[in-house]
Amino acid sequence: MDSRVIQKKRMPSKRHYLSVMAFAVVLMMILVYLVPYALRVVFIASHQMVQDVAPVATDIAQFSRSNPIRLVIPALSLDTSFVLPLQLAPDQTVVVPDSYEQVGWYAGGATPGEVGPAVILGHVDSVSGPAIFYSLGELVVGDEISITRADNTTAIFTVTKLQRYPQSEFPTMSVYGPTGTPTLRLVTCTGTFNKGAQRYSHNLV
Repeated sequence: MDSRVIQKKRMPSKRHYLSVMAFAVVLMMILVYLVPYALRVVFIASHQMVQDVAPVATDIAQFSRSNPIRLVIPALSLDTSFVLPLQLAPDQTVVVPDSYEQVGWYAGGATPGEVGPAVILGHVDSVSGPAIFYSLGELVVGDEISITRADNTTAIFTVTKLQRYPQSEFPTMSVYGPTGTPTLRLVTCTGTFNKGAQRYSHNLV
C-alpha cells in the first residue's frame, strides 16, 4: 500500500490580514488627499494658459474724454500734431484739415481711448508733394499707432484692417458708427485723382 502525504493548505495568519488592511487604508487616505490636489493643479494650469493666450475684452483700457494732441506711427516714421478739432460742414461731411503736415480729429466722435470710434483725417498729398498720410497704405496688420492726449495719457492701438472704398460708397456707419470698445479710424484719400473734380476716386480707412 503506497503511503501518501496529505499536506494541508496553509491559511494566512490574522496578522497578515491586518497588515494588508492597514496598507489599503493608508493608500486610500493618500489618494483622497492627492487626487483633488492634482486636479486642482491641472485646472489652474489650464485656466492660466487660456488667460495668457486670449485675454478678455475687459482688459482693454478705457480712458475718459481728452482731446488728442500727437499722433505717432513708428512703422511709417510718422510723428505729427493735430489741427483744431474738425467739425461738420453744411453738407454734413467732416471738414478736412487745413494743414497738409498735420492731422485732424473729428470732434463729434469719441476721443482716442474712449469707448467708440475716434476718427482722424489726414491728406495724402498736395500740389507740392506728399502729405502727412501719403504712406498710410503701407501699414500692415499688427503695426502700432499711439495717440498722446491732452491729459498726458497715451492710447496705443494696433492695426487690424485696411480697407479701400469708392468715395461715392463711403461706409459712414462703419467708420463713424458706435463700437463697444475704444476704436481708432484713420482716413485719407487714395485711388485715381480726378483733376477736373479735384478729388480722388477712393478713400483708405
